[in-house]
Amino acid sequence: MTQAKGTVHLGFEVGTGDPVAIPLRHLAVTGQTQEAGKTTTLEALIARSQLRAVTFITKRGEGSFKGSRRIAPYFREQTDWQFVASILEASRGEKLKFERAWIIRASKGARNLADVQANVQRALADPKTRGMSADVYLVLDAYLEVVVPQIASVKWSPTLDLAPGVNAVDLGELAIEMQHLVIRSTINWVLEREKGTVVVVPEAWKFIPQGRGTPVKLAAESFIRQGAALQNYLWLDSQDLGGIEKSILRSVPVWLLGVQREANEIKRTLDNIPASTAKPKAADIARLRLGEFYACWGEHAIKTYVQPSWLSDAEAKATATGKGSVSPQRAKEGPEMCELHQKLERELADAKRELEQSRKAGHSATEACARAEKRAAAADELRQVLGRFLPAGAGVGAAVDEDAIVARVLDRVPTGGGGPIQVTPPEKLRKDFQREESARIVAAAKELRPLQKKVLKLVEGVATNGEYISQRMISERLGRATGGQSWMDLGKATKELAALGFVAVAERQGVRRNLKAQIATDLEAYKATPDEVEAVYQSVLFEVATEAAA
Repeated sequence: MTQAKGTVHLGFEVGTGDPVAIPLRHLAVTGQTQEAGKTTTLEALIARSQLRAVTFITKRGEGSFKGSRRIAPYFREQTDWQFVASILEASRGEKLKFERAWIIRASKGARNLADVQANVQRALADPKTRGMSADVYLVLDAYLEVVVPQIASVKWSPTLDLAPGVNAVDLGELAIEMQHLVIRSTINWVLEREKGTVVVVPEAWKFIPQGRGTPVKLAAESFIRQGAALQNYLWLDSQDLGGIEKSILRSVPVWLLGVQREANEIKRTLDNIPASTAKPKAADIARLRLGEFYACWGEHAIKTYVQPSWLSDAEAKATATGKGSVSPQRAKEGPEMCELHQKLERELADAKRELEQSRKAGHSATEACARAEKRAAAADELRQVLGRFLPAGAGVGAAVDEDAIVARVLDRVPTGGGGPIQVTPPEKLRKDFQREESARIVAAAKELRPLQKKVLKLVEGVATNGEYISQRMISERLGRATGGQSWMDLGKATKELAALGFVAVAERQGVRRNLKAQIATDLEAYKATPDEVEAVYQSVLFEVATEAAA
């Protein structure tokens, strides 16, 4: 597919089948995760642009950019007070107001972040450090407590080793604080040393948030102003654009809008597109299918089927015009991925066999219990008959041993060939109580108010394990005001969730996931298995996912 200079082929217009090429500029791609096809779109654009690209894997086990070239992380320490201030803002989840004087003092004379931390700890040890000063230094020390040991433990690359195509830096094992610093260093490297390179920032709402500084945001602001002259472009990947810094978005000329279902997210997305750029209607975005995007730039807003890198022109055009369909295939796996794929397939087959054996064993145990109950009922009925025929005090030569008679009769009752049956009442009682406790947990989730369900759903869906998100970020993601009654209602909902143990709240850090851990704690007394805990967890998520609009 030929394309004009300075553009890249995107795909084909839905309906007409006309080819669509977009300007090769800074870009934002948005859409519902797993439903829009954002990663496939980015992979295709990078391949056809013939530019080098660097992106980041920020979660353990993340499946994005599977066919990419993995490269070692590059990190360069900085100690200027602006950089340290951005660290503190990222940690606190809010914009600094008057704390800069303390930050300047902590940064003075430091050659690395370990020196900054030493300055902070000396200040904390000073008896004169009290009140607000102590609070500022305490928060900064807590952040550096996470970052400084990781800086020392990771083997950093002295350069950013980029090759043609997609280069991915795996940050899944690093804390979010350290991820900020690596992404910042990478952006700065590309700006200062590279040409013809795309930097893809995943989950842009997290790394370039509205209203407060982060290490990534400082670098992105410089990059987006200066990079295009060297054909260096910033591509933002985010499910929702509402929480991304507006000054960054105003500098993005090309927008790819994928499917979104939630009305507030669609509205925020359209509101963030500059007025000079054409936009689709909200209803049109909600009806998009996998792989379909509205390509918006200048006066254009074209509904486009994005051609995957592994699909031919003819097949992609047929899909766009409704004359064909695409099977969910991918490029051929490399030897390492193929071997891993086969290993996972074997493990899956073993797990299925074990599950089937457990199911059969459970079925056999159920049948055995039923037979035991029938034998016990028969014994009771036999005792009643003997009682009528052999009443107490009957004039017989010897005492009648009813138990012996019952035992002899039951010996002649077939047991199904399964040998002696042992029923353990305590086990059944334990399971009964576990079922009741599980039902209580699910009922508590079902009774949550709509706002509580929205908060819980956001925390479970967005925050990684151990990661805190601020109330301000929650409010922005839910499209709520950050003041007044709306803010108070959100705080109340969060505290009530914490009282139930569904989330964990820490002062000056925010909210983190705690639902599954709380379920495991509640069921611990009943010796619940991990699968049983997971089943209750999924039931709660179902109740949360069916909330009405708040």
